[in-house]
Amino acid sequence: MPYVEYDEVEAICSDCGRVFRSEEALADHRAEAHSGQEGSSAPPVATIRCSLCQKKFRSAPALREHNAKAHTS
Repeated sequence: MPYVEYDEVEAICSDCGRVFRSEEALADHRAEAHSGQEGSSAPPVATIRCSLCQKKFRSAPALREHNAKAHTS
């Protein structure tokens, strides 16, 4: 699975936490991966990578928090 840089994130799946570069890609994912499901018990997948240290995160807010704590002086 390719990694998505934080500034490329446009949409996040509320069921599994995967991130996408467009709403259309999210819609395709939901139709394929979550059709007929009420919700998913699978944990979010870490797909967003910090461009400064390469650490992976499961959501854009988690990356923002990381940047605020780890990369500000």
